Amino acid sequence: MQILPESLRTKSVNSLYLVLLISLCFFSFSYQLGEVPPYHTDENFYILSAKNMLQSGDYLTPMYHEEKRFAKPILFYWLVAASYKAFGINLVSARLWSVVFGTLSAGLVFLLGRRLLTSQAALLSAFILPSIYLHFQISRWATTDMTLNFFILCSFYFFIRGFQEEPNRRRNFYLFYFAMALGFLTKGPPAILLPGLTIAAFLFVRGDWKMFAEMRLPAGVLILLIVDVPWFAAMYFMHGDEFLNHLLGSELSDRIFHQTPFSFYYLGVFVRYYLPWSLFLICSFAVMTTDFKSRMLKFFDKENYAILFFSLWILVPIIVFSAFRIEHSRYMLPASPAVALILGHYFTGLANSERGFKRPLFKIPFYLTLLGYLLLTLVIAVGIIAFQSTTSVPFKIMFLPLFLATGAAVMILMFIARRKIALIITLAIFQTLSLALINGDAIPYFNRYPMKKFAQEILQTGNGHEKIGVFQLGSHQARLGALTNQYSKFIFTPEGVRSFIKTDQKVYLVMRESEWKKDFNDLPLIRQSTDTIWKKRRVDKIFLRKLWDEGLNLQESDLVETIVLFTNQ
Repeated sequence: MQILPESLRTKSVNSLYLVLLISLCFFSFSYQLGEVPPYHTDENFYILSAKNMLQSGDYLTPMYHEEKRFAKPILFYWLVAASYKAFGINLVSARLWSVVFGTLSAGLVFLLGRRLLTSQAALLSAFILPSIYLHFQISRWATTDMTLNFFILCSFYFFIRGFQEEPNRRRNFYLFYFAMALGFLTKGPPAILLPGLTIAAFLFVRGDWKMFAEMRLPAGVLILLIVDVPWFAAMYFMHGDEFLNHLLGSELSDRIFHQTPFSFYYLGVFVRYYLPWSLFLICSFAVMTTDFKSRMLKFFDKENYAILFFSLWILVPIIVFSAFRIEHSRYMLPASPAVALILGHYFTGLANSERGFKRPLFKIPFYLTLLGYLLLTLVIAVGIIAFQSTTSVPFKIMFLPLFLATGAAVMILMFIARRKIALIITLAIFQTLSLALINGDAIPYFNRYPMKKFAQEILQTGNGHEKIGVFQLGSHQARLGALTNQYSKFIFTPEGVRSFIKTDQKVYLVMRESEWKKDFNDLPLIRQSTDTIWKKRRVDKIFLRKLWDEGLNLQESDLVETIVLFTNQ
């Protein structure tokens, strides 16, 4: 039984959906791109290193704060430098490649899903992918992760093409190795390790030994060497043991041998960073456990290998990074396409079943999703009321609770009307647009976007070459460096502050006003600008009692503190 009417199963209509999806992705990922607070130091590395390439003319050796940085291979630095050349040196230019690759990934998931699943499941998967928080958020950061994820996805796509197409097998496997090589030149071993182990496990479980021979491994190794060795060889000949020791030490030994205890961290990542889809994913696995024996036999059937492939695609990153004790939520990004594809398959099966959307295994996560959106609506509405007492709230923020409530109401109506496929696509689009509005409008507003005001002041009054110091303000140092594209130093001690300003050159210094009054008001500093940040405080009984007694009349001074931008000239 087909799920969509004939008019919606044509290639032209599928192409139209794909164009609309690509447009949705690009708009959502790039919405208010410059307003997204920088991702700690990681973005700072690439932003400043690419800028240094343009200024120095050295496009081989990444430099960060006048020091060589060999932490990642060169491809992403080149991409950011090219973006700077085309669109200017700014935060949006640096992030543009992640937007592009995040958008293209949705289209590639559709093409992969159409090969392994039905066209309807492929379409659902493509809409679900950009609405996964992990994929959405990393599509807006100037880091290597989304670029790596795209090349890993390309490698899986070309493997499946080679696996299915005997006449074009050689060409597709060559493209498979080329995609892995570009991924390796972006972020190193994960680009080979994750697809390599996944595919090896897949062929091993299927007992498909012939395919190992047909993948032309010697030719693949040659492609990897041709693409990746030149830059590594150049670094070794230019920097010798300094490069080699970093490669074998920080990038290899330190990641394998350490004392981090084993944990189930990545299982938690799947629950938190994949909401609300993780709720449906858990239910899809619950469906598989019913009539377990027959489902497992079908699971390993050579004619129905898609779910086996997707499951291994998810399991391999979990096992690899858990074994290495490396705990970063973004390391699960390569599994996001597989999650989207499994969910597309799951929802298509439910829609094709008479009682599918009436079953508790759909209704429970669906009701929890609606409840989550309604609670989020309430929280944002209360936040708006609280902020209106101290500052004007922009219309875009005022509109957000209405948008969230309207979206939840539309989904309820579609559920009642039994518009099954339309309901899932609406949920995915609504989730994607909600993430765009919340990350682009609400979060920058409610968290006061610390350092943005100072960055604008520095760019207006400086010449672009001053050093910037940040005293005991944690990740704000990297944030200020990313926003200004200038050297930003984290200062730990009062002695470090005094040493930092002892120079004939102009410098900028950021610190809390309370610390300046306490320890540094004798220094020859010129007060340039002020801003506020949220106080870091314990949510203890005293604070909760005060919040209960005073409610929305709680004084702003109880919640925020003043920070100051100083200069020595």
